[in-house]
Amino acid sequence: MAVNWLRDRLPDATILRHKLHKQIGGEEGKPDALRRWLRNTFAQPMVWHLNRRSVAGGVAVGLFISWVPVPLQMFLAAVISAVLRVHVPVSVVMVWFTNPLTFAPLLYAAWNSGSMILGKPVFAEPLGFSTSNLLTHAGHAWPTLLTGMLFCASVSAVLGFCLTLLVWRIHAIRRWRMRRHRKNENRSAN
Repeated sequence: MAVNWLRDRLPDATILRHKLHKQIGGEEGKPDALRRWLRNTFAQPMVWHLNRRSVAGGVAVGLFISWVPVPLQMFLAAVISAVLRVHVPVSVVMVWFTNPLTFAPLLYAAWNSGSMILGKPVFAEPLGFSTSNLLTHAGHAWPTLLTGMLFCASVSAVLGFCLTLLVWRIHAIRRWRMRRHRKNENRSAN
């Protein structure tokens, strides 16, 4: 059921491959090496196929990239998931884990994680509200934040991968039991 629901809402893979081929391939003559590599990478059917492994991998890639503070996160997630041959649309959607509503709590979690890993106190001294004081401390905050972000990215990617596999397995077992139950009911009715 969940796979059918997801399949109904995702765009058709052949249409996406055709559009990507047309846009990446370029209209004017032969594409350069990077465009040709991108076109061939996204043309693989595995990156659009819904199965347990590809969806779980897409969740992991998307969650990992969502913690990395770089621009063009959705494009980066799409390219990495295509290279790893996991589901591209799921990885792009999972990047939306970080959004304006969740950014502050996630930044705080990354700061606390980085402080614990590096053995630094969470706040060595009160920052105050002056601009010069904030700018002075901002340079010292990056190692702590990046360490925390990479830690949180790794943990959330592993947890997302495992939880996706677990939910997929539970759903498959439930469907199998329901099918077996219906089969037994049909036998007993006859």
